[in-house]
Amino acid sequence: MIKNDQPKDKIIDVARKLFASRGFEATTTRMINKAAGISEGALYYHFPHGKQEILDTIVQQGIESRVSLLTVSLTNSTTVTGIETQMMTLFDQLWQAFQSETSYQSFIITIRERMLLSDEQSHWLIDAIQQIQARLSQAFQNIEKLALNDSQAADNLAMIVMSIFQKVLYDELLIKNQRRLSADVRERVRQQIHFLLAPIQTTTN
Repeated sequence: MIKNDQPKDKIIDVARKLFASRGFEATTTRMINKAAGISEGALYYHFPHGKQEILDTIVQQGIESRVSLLTVSLTNSTTVTGIETQMMTLFDQLWQAFQSETSYQSFIITIRERMLLSDEQSHWLIDAIQQIQARLSQAFQNIEKLALNDSQAADNLAMIVMSIFQKVLYDELLIKNQRRLSADVRERVRQQIHFLLAPIQTTTN
């Protein structure tokens, strides 16, 4: 018998909202059933492993969605200013990936419930981050102006850039609960990227 995905999607949607607002531990399956308008048997029919399986599904879907929205495509700019502009476009794109309510909720859940994720989902999260860094590293290697000596140098630069982006996302979205990107915050990111690329300007001119 083929399962109807509509009740399953409803369970995921309801659980995501409850996990984001109340937390995973404080949310019971009874709460999910009541909010979704389903029986307990229906929940375990779609998610035999209960809340943990729902949590893992929410996290995986959220990560897949955000990664799919991010296009790492940097042209072979001939100036450091051009590279800097492209990096800020990438940051804007990354910020936008968290702006839908669904994406924002799954992000909050992923960070808050990090220790509760299954080993499979923890590895999946790490792999997703490494995938973005690898794409960024490859893009850096294709920019002649950066004059990177080897792939390791490109990897290091990608890791630093991702660290800058991640810190801002965590600080603004998670700690400050600020979902609007202010001009001041964006300028601070630009200055950090400028500082990171400044030595390249000096050595390649």
